[in-house]
Formats: sequence, C-alpha cells, structure tokens
Amino acid sequence: MGVQLPSLAAVAMLAVFTQTGIWVDDGFGWGFGGWFVGGALAVSALVRMVGLWTVVPVPPLVFVVVAVGNAGWERQSRRLAWWGSTRELGADAVPLLVHGFPWMAAAVGAALVVAAVRVFSRGRRKCRSSSTAVAVDG
Repeated sequence: MGVQLPSLAAVAMLAVFTQTGIWVDDGFGWGFGGWFVGGALAVSALVRMVGLWTVVPVPPLVFVVVAVGNAGWERQSRRLAWWGSTRELGADAVPLLVHGFPWMAAAVGAALVVAAVRVFSRGRRKCRSSSTAVAVDG
C-alpha cells in the first residue's frame, strides 16, 4: 500500500508543515495556507487507516500549539518574559488565531475529503490474503 504513518508521527509531520508555512509567509497569506492545507492533505493521505479519524480534526489543535509557541518565541526575542504573564502571551497569540481561522477550516475540510475518499475506495478494493494460492487457469 505504501507508507503508513502512525497517528503521532502524522501529527508531528503536520506541526512541521505548519511551522514551515509560518516561516515562509510572515502573515497568513497563500504561502502559509499552502503549507498548512498541503500538510493536512499529506498527513491524512499517509496516516494508517486506524488513525485516520484522529488526524482529521487535529489541524486546529496543531495550529493553536504552533501559534502560541510562536507568540512566546516572539516575546522572548523582544526580551519580554513570555512566561511572566499569560494575559500578555494570550494577547499576542489571539491575532494569530483569528487570522489563521480560515486556513484551519480549509485544512479540516481538505482532510475530511481525503478521509472520505480513502474510506470509500477501501470498501471497493478486494482484499486477498498473501497465503491464498493463486488460481491457475487450466
């Protein structure tokens, strides 16, 4: 079948795609959206079937973790203590979350489409055990 990622590896892969999108595009434009939605597509296509429904709703959670991490990193790079006040950290992270919301919705939608295609195409394939002897025509 090809590469089959465990669920946790797929979530980590999506986090890498998300962070790469933030590095590529300072704002939340098409550069970020391409990496984020593309990561959701790739992850939902490569994850094991058993972890598919774990990976589909995870893009918003990954985005929140990455956005808060980036807000903390930004505060630290400005020599402000990011661990000192959670209110200030939240105030820095909220604009990231608001501007990233359309991409979160697009990523979940794309992952749902890939999941539906995988589920419905799996039902049409015939599974054959490798221990079954091949029929020989006479």
